[in-house]
Amino acid sequence: MEIHKRKIQSFAKYSYAITLPVHWIKKNHLIRGKLSSKSNQDLENGPTVNIYENADGSLSIYPEKVKEQEKRREFTIVLDDYLKQNPNFIKDKAIQMILISYYMNGATKLEILSQKQIPRVFIDQIEDILERLLLNWNLNRESNYKLYIENALTETPENIIEERIPQYLKESFSKLLWMIDDILTAIKEKKYQNLTNIKEQDMKIDRYYFFIVRQIRTIFDNAQISKPLHFNHKKLVDLRLLAKFIEDVGDNLKDVAEIIYNLHEFIQDIEINDYLVNYFTTLQEIYDELLKQLKKNVVKRESPVGMNPEIMKIIQDSRKKGNVLEQDWKEIASKVKILGDEYSFIEYYDGARLINNLVEIFTKIFDFTNLFF
Repeated sequence: MEIHKRKIQSFAKYSYAITLPVHWIKKNHLIRGKLSSKSNQDLENGPTVNIYENADGSLSIYPEKVKEQEKRREFTIVLDDYLKQNPNFIKDKAIQMILISYYMNGATKLEILSQKQIPRVFIDQIEDILERLLLNWNLNRESNYKLYIENALTETPENIIEERIPQYLKESFSKLLWMIDDILTAIKEKKYQNLTNIKEQDMKIDRYYFFIVRQIRTIFDNAQISKPLHFNHKKLVDLRLLAKFIEDVGDNLKDVAEIIYNLHEFIQDIEINDYLVNYFTTLQEIYDELLKQLKKNVVKRESPVGMNPEIMKIIQDSRKKGNVLEQDWKEIASKVKILGDEYSFIEYYDGARLINNLVEIFTKIFDFTNLFF
């Protein structure tokens, strides 16, 4: 990358100016039109650039290309093509992953077209996906052959700041704590039917996750809007990873709740109910401490550098508590005997899946803490 040096020149009484490379001006079509010299019209209608101060104090200069960017984010989906490739496309609810992909990559408008009348069940699928998972997208039906989805609010450099990525991260993490508390309460009180509500909490975390990824990708695609957020690219990568960790734990907790709901009689018979109470009580204590650190660190402009003594304490305490939980589990597991035909192999297999999920949830503690150094 060639570096262009320019002298700073005094301009008027309170300003300074630098010249811009002519090849850059031509490349971005910023050559001024032939208007009368120094006229008001020339000043008002001439080409302009946007200048932003970065988190490290440097300046970035960008040509205005808002309309071009907006145009590139409008797409068309032809339903007939997907049905030709997969006749069960609607039955398989395959539209969900397609919509999520367009959403996270910053699409502002999607047209869905078909030569035949679009089935009502397909429209219902889309409405359900938008309501559960995709924040700020609305569905409209122009005709029986054409649907379109677009942003309820247009995303611009001015309103990106209002969406507050850190706020959604904190709310997502808070929902993890609610899930842990709900699972713990259901096991303690043996009200396993309450575990069916955990899936809804996980979907709310997914909704926040997709939106956070969309926002961060939009910021990377449009570097000029990173200034209002006060985050450099390193910090944005950390926030993206943090969002993924939260989403992963949400999925693990959802699976744990489902397994416990389906296997609660088996769990009581092999006498690991008390172990689960102890596990989630321990997990709750550690995640409470993690939330405090998240609230402190996620709003900072840059990722912390150096060892954080509070984080080190969480890591050390977690390792000690994790070792105790592992020893307790080994002692309990050694006493479980697989005898008789009361339970099938699949129930023992799901029991193993339960423990595997518990291990993954606990080890995520160390992934979280790595981001707070």
